[in-house]
Amino acid sequence: MKITIIGAGNIGGAVAIGLARSKDAPELTVTARHASSLEKYMSYGIRTSTDNRVAVQDADIVCFAVKPWQMEEMLAGLRGALDYDRQLLVSLAPGIKPEQFREWLSVDGRMPALAYVIPNTAAEIGESMSYIASVTAPEAQLEQLKRLFDGIGRSEIVPMDQMLSGTSLASCGIAYALRYLGAATEGGVQLGLDAAKAGEAVCQTMRGAAELVRANGSDPESEIRRVTTPNGLTLKGLNAMEEAGFSEAVIKGLTVIKAPKKHRIVVKVGSNVLTRADGSLDTTRVSAIVDQLVALREKGYETILVTSGAVACGRSLIREDRTLTDVQQRQLYSAIGQVRLMDLYYKLFQGYGIAVGQVLTMKKNFEEGQEYDNQKSCIEVMLRRGVLPIVNENDTVSITELMFTDNDELSGLVAGMTGAEALIILTNVDGLYDGAPDDPASKIIPRVKPGEEVEGFLSTVKSRSGRGGMASKCLVAKHLAEQGIRVIIANGRRDDILTDVLDHPLATIHTEFEPATIKD
Repeated sequence: MKITIIGAGNIGGAVAIGLARSKDAPELTVTARHASSLEKYMSYGIRTSTDNRVAVQDADIVCFAVKPWQMEEMLAGLRGALDYDRQLLVSLAPGIKPEQFREWLSVDGRMPALAYVIPNTAAEIGESMSYIASVTAPEAQLEQLKRLFDGIGRSEIVPMDQMLSGTSLASCGIAYALRYLGAATEGGVQLGLDAAKAGEAVCQTMRGAAELVRANGSDPESEIRRVTTPNGLTLKGLNAMEEAGFSEAVIKGLTVIKAPKKHRIVVKVGSNVLTRADGSLDTTRVSAIVDQLVALREKGYETILVTSGAVACGRSLIREDRTLTDVQQRQLYSAIGQVRLMDLYYKLFQGYGIAVGQVLTMKKNFEEGQEYDNQKSCIEVMLRRGVLPIVNENDTVSITELMFTDNDELSGLVAGMTGAEALIILTNVDGLYDGAPDDPASKIIPRVKPGEEVEGFLSTVKSRSGRGGMASKCLVAKHLAEQGIRVIIANGRRDDILTDVLDHPLATIHTEFEPATIKD
């Protein structure tokens, strides 16, 4: 059997190594964008490639182990290279609905055999718990997958509607078990044990507990009763854990996957919204924007703010120095204005008891790699802790080719990176017009459907204070809509525009770019 795994990340790599070590090891090929990511697999006798199309040609099973937001692009690159009559396709990535795969893979209404397998990273040592479900794969191929993944642990075939539960229990669950291991080890250290020896003791204890339940065919509570006595030390420890919410915390962590999903949106505010005609900062308008962002949070939205205005703010605080180059002048304005702008946001949000965090970024931070992962992780941590991220370009170091085209481009990249369901771009006009915005005969285009051409309506005139224009906004909007992200362009100088455009879209003037697919 020949298997190709596309994506040499944590899960793809763990499955590849586990299969290579298994008793009936198949012939394996692993791919990645960069050859340096593949070096470690060669010692296991695994073939490697940086060309996905070549790698899938002879495969019997093709496993997709790329990040969810990379899946569509990767599948587009394989169009015409997959053999729908012979190959079984397997997604190792959770979080992508079958409907999305059908849209991406369907050719003239025809689908390949497709299944989900959700393992965990213990696959590398042959101890994974994997869940398997069919999208279009027949039962015989599901059984083939079960035999394969039983070779690197244990697996179970379940209906599709149980895959989320399996993901939480096994794929996420290994992290929860490791969190207990870490906490118990720290407890051992506090009791005076060596950290390494405490960790070994906890690992052995966890292994023994699991095997005890399995060997006896019993349940955890039955085994607990065997080691507790009234007023004994074990019972006191268990009671202390429960008083701290141990079982409740574990169950809450496992079932969070079924919790109502928060609506995550990115709001981009342009310089022409935040500044007056003389170029000075319009603190009243900034305050109004903050009030609306707070209202959205109270309605359950997770909000990320991409703000312009630092350069314009700096320009109002210090006179122009004609001896400086344009780049030097921009760096100076940005360095001074960023402090003033963030101080204002900090004080306004503090009045509502909301913490804000600053994210200064550069274009290279959105290239795949450690910097991208670190930036994404930082924003996710902020959101999880209730902190509102405020993102802006680091103009002090971003110059010429290192710069974003404008903050419209930046906001689009942030929306894509964070998996937002919508991007709202606030500018100083009501949206996209079918003519010049200042022409009384021009009308707003309320909706732009996927693939609809709008170039004929676009002006190349850029904003007074910023670098962008409507052409830039529409380019970003069309690109995001292709990714399934809804984009709204509206007038940020209208009162309550953020709440109105989300709560009363039909009654609120704006332009919306409809997503090509519904964002899950």
